Amino acid sequence: MHPYTTRTIEINRLRDRLERNDFPRLQMSFLVTITGAVGFLTSFLLLRAGLHEMSWRYLLACTVAYLAFLFLLWLWLKTKAEDYADAILDALNSIPSPGHGGAECVRYAGKGGDFGGGGAHASFDDVPAAIVPDASAADGVVGEALGSAGAAGELAIPLFVLMLLAGLILSSLYVVYSAPVLFAELLLDGLLAAGLYRRLRGVENRHWLETALSGTIWPFILTALLSFVAGWAMGQYAPEADTLGSVLHHVRHAE
Repeated sequence: MHPYTTRTIEINRLRDRLERNDFPRLQMSFLVTITGAVGFLTSFLLLRAGLHEMSWRYLLACTVAYLAFLFLLWLWLKTKAEDYADAILDALNSIPSPGHGGAECVRYAGKGGDFGGGGAHASFDDVPAAIVPDASAADGVVGEALGSAGAAGELAIPLFVLMLLAGLILSSLYVVYSAPVLFAELLLDGLLAAGLYRRLRGVENRHWLETALSGTIWPFILTALLSFVAGWAMGQYAPEADTLGSVLHHVRHAE
C-alpha cells in the first residue's frame, strides 16, 4: 500500500472517531476563542508599554496569539494522545494486513503522549483647458475634487475595519471547519512519535509541529497581514490615534 494512502486511511479513521466522540469543531472554537483573547491582551499590554503604532502592535499581537495557539494544540495533543491509545487499539488491530507489500498490522508498544487603508490621496496637476474656462473655475474643480477625496478617506476607514473583521472571521471559521482533520493528523503524529503502536511500514511520519503549521499558517498570515495593513491605514488617517476607538472618535469629529 502506498505510504500516502496508508497515512490517509489512518487519519480518516481517527477523524471519524473524533467526530463521533469528541466534538472537535466545538473544541477548536474554544481554542480559537482563547487565542483571540491572548491577541487582545497582548495588544493592550504593548500599548501600555509604549508601542502606540497600531500596525506593528497588531502584527506583534497576532504573532503572540499564534504562538499561544500552537501551545494550545500541543496541550490538546498531550491530553488526547494517551486517552486515545487504548480506544484505537481494537479498531486498528482488527484490520488485517494486506496480502502483499502492504502495511503491517498495528501493534501496541507502550504508553505516553505526546493566530490580530488609509485616507485616499489624489493629485490634480493638469486640468484640460477645454473644461477650464478661467482660473476661478479651475480652483472650483480642484476644491470639489479634494473634498471628494476627503470624503473617500473617511469612508475608507470603516471599509478597512470591515475587511479586518471579515478576515478574522473567515480565518477562524476555516480553522474551526478543518478541526477534525487537523486533530486527527496531530493525533497520528503524536501517537507514532510516542511509540503507542508500531509504525506502519513506509508511512510518512511528521513532527506534530510541522502538521500544525501546515494546517494553520495561511489563516494566520492572512490575519496578520490584514491587521498590519488596517493598523497602518488607520495611523495614516488619524496620526494621533493609537487604538481603534480613537480612530472612530476621529472619524465622528471629522464629519
